[in-house]
Formats: sequence, C-alpha cells, structure tokens
Amino acid sequence: MNQTTSEARAPIDIMLADSNPLVLTALSELIYRDPRFSLVATTATAEGFLGTVMRVPVQVGVIDWNLPVLGSAKLLEVLREQENAPRIVVYAEDTGDLPRLSMTAGAAAFAPRSSDPQTLLNTCIDVSAGKMVFPFLDVRDLQSDPIHALSRKERAMLEALSKGLTNR
Repeated sequence: MNQTTSEARAPIDIMLADSNPLVLTALSELIYRDPRFSLVATTATAEGFLGTVMRVPVQVGVIDWNLPVLGSAKLLEVLREQENAPRIVVYAEDTGDLPRLSMTAGAAAFAPRSSDPQTLLNTCIDVSAGKMVFPFLDVRDLQSDPIHALSRKERAMLEALSKGLTNR
C-alpha cells in the first residue's frame, strides 16, 4: 500500500520562544494541535532557547524578535556558528526594517504577527524543507555599504580619522 509523501513524513520538531506568555501559550496550542508538528519545548528567553537547542535536536525554531537579555539578533548570530542549529522563523510585528534585519541576522523566514495563523504554519513547513520565506525585500539593500553613501570628502575624513589623525 502506497503512502503519500505527507502521510509518510515524520512530524517537524519545533521549538517556540516568545517573551509574551499569552502569545507563547497561543502558539504552543496552535503547534500542538497540528499533526505536522511535534512541539519540543517553549521558552521566554533567548538563553532558554539556546540552551535547549544545544541539547535537543530541533528542526525549526519560531522566535520573537524582542527576546529578553541576549536578544534575537545575537541568538541568530550564535546559532549560525552551530553545526545542527534549527532554521529560525522570526515571528514579530511587521514594522520598519524587521524583515530585513531578520534576514541579515541569519533567520530563514519572517512571519508577521498580523498574518493568519495558517501563514505561520505554512512558513514553518517551507522552512523545514529548506526554503527561505520573507515578505518582499529589495535584496540590493542587503548588500549596500553605507560607506558608498558618503561624499569623497567625507570618505577622506573618515580614512584620516581611522589613521588616528585629528580633525585639523
């Protein structure tokens, strides 16, 4: 008897990290009720997330951008150095530059809190399959160097300052 790909696939091991207890509880319930996922652990801090994923294999992590103490940007930086780190979905308010900052820090996806819950679940599935999922971003901005925005005189002054010269 043949099984379809989705029936044969093991649940995706997932961990959640959010400093808001209400959001963490709601996300836990959402993940727990979906048979495509296996909820491994939850935490309210970046340190708790890091400590758990260093000991327990997790495929996908869903984190709030504003995790206390260490912070999500630093958490992503540390995880980039780990061999079997989970792929991270940043689940946060879609304000300002957060999708770009998440991508630059090393996240695999950004899911806005204002989106339908199914969007987050689909994003987690895509990320577990190796995809990156972000709202529209002008990728040229990811590579832009702020030095190029300086005038020739400003660059000369910056170079002089870097050599220890005074403003004279």
